[in-house]
Amino acid sequence: MNTLEQFVANDLGTIVANQSMKIARLQKENLELRAQLAEYERKGKKVNKIEPTSHNTRN
Repeated sequence: MNTLEQFVANDLGTIVANQSMKIARLQKENLELRAQLAEYERKGKKVNKIEPTSHNTRN
């Protein structure tokens, strides 16, 4: 028998876990893209750099 508090805590735990997985995936992707950019720059290819932005996204 779940109380409302248990339900909310479980739901929030799931949300936090999902967001943590998304953050880890994006950090990995960012690292891969930075390595790719460094490789292009090492080879002397011109790369247009875009300033990072932050976006608020929904779950």
